Amino acid sequence: MNAIKRTGETLKLLAENPLRFTDIARELDLTKSTAHRLLRALEQTELIKKNPLSGRYYLGPLISQLASSPISEHQFLITCSIGEIRKLRDLSGETVNLQIPLGTERMCLEEIQSKEFIKYVSGKGAIYPIFAGSAGKMLLSMMNNDQIDILMGRFYYVPSAPNPIKNTEDLWKEIELARKLGHSTSFGERVAGSASVAVPITGYICPVILNILGPADRFTKDIISHILEEMKSSAARISKELSRLS
Repeated sequence: MNAIKRTGETLKLLAENPLRFTDIARELDLTKSTAHRLLRALEQTELIKKNPLSGRYYLGPLISQLASSPISEHQFLITCSIGEIRKLRDLSGETVNLQIPLGTERMCLEEIQSKEFIKYVSGKGAIYPIFAGSAGKMLLSMMNNDQIDILMGRFYYVPSAPNPIKNTEDLWKEIELARKLGHSTSFGERVAGSASVAVPITGYICPVILNILGPADRFTKDIISHILEEMKSSAARISKELSRLS
């Protein structure tokens, strides 16, 4: 019963704020050895995760899968963005989502799916490697180089699609290109036959991007150019709203 109680107390604590090991041990009045065993067990079950940049623990992907509202912490961001996400879905006809980084991964905070019969989706609350896809590359480009170097030391490049990011050198090139262009694109990096475009949103507590994804054959050069114009306008309006209300 003590283990269950400690698990519940730890999850409630991290639901309020991400915390470091010493903070958790102090708040729960645990010895270092007990706190270490508890946090390691919770990490192994993906109830919690540790951010390698800050050393803080936060609620893990299993919580997102089980909870009815896994992303309440970012509800303010979602509220400011949902109108523009819907507008972009209607204009592009493709799936549009909002994503943030979570350590070496990225999470889809909100998504409005395409109405097309053939479509691609990420899934609200879904988590993916941050180095794959336009969303991940754009999120990385918004970080400083020291943060990126720390994350890159923890990446495992396992090819799972026709055009994957294969190594650190390739990823750095994509990051620099995203910084130069102010957007990122992806064709078959994570899923065969898919394409996506991502642009940054500023003015929030962490990097945020708008992402549009769909079948690659619907993402021609002209269509991408038109989509980008609309995406950057939407991102600018969201950024302005975040700055106004924060």
